[in-house]
Amino acid sequence: MNRSFSLSGLLRVRAIQERQAAQELSRAVIDADQTRVRDRRLRAALGASGSDAVDARSLAALAAARVAGRSMLAELESLAALQQQAVQEARSVHDDARREVRGLDRLAEAHALRVRADELRVEQHELDEIASRSGTEEPA
Repeated sequence: MNRSFSLSGLLRVRAIQERQAAQELSRAVIDADQTRVRDRRLRAALGASGSDAVDARSLAALAAARVAGRSMLAELESLAALQQQAVQEARSVHDDARREVRGLDRLAEAHALRVRADELRVEQHELDEIASRSGTEEPA
């Protein structure tokens, strides 16, 4: 039996692809987390802004600030939705890559077990040969 696993090169490639997919998933999760943090900060800042409008100008400025804030929140919500979709896609790619690596790992383990079993079978055969020779020899 061939002692080396014939798919070892493919296993290495798949392991590299799995690590890359894990890195992309990690980056997507970090980006999504940062967007959530920015959203919370913006909401806190908008909630903390006072409404001390004393004249028409300050009232108009306050209204413009709220409109701008709502616009920024809408953009952040859109970005968060896109990033959540990116996280789901990255997770799916990573799961697929991990599944492929696990399948090849199982094949490699099965191959190693077959090689070891063949080695043990050959060794046992040699021991049987030695035992059969020593049993038939007559003492001098």
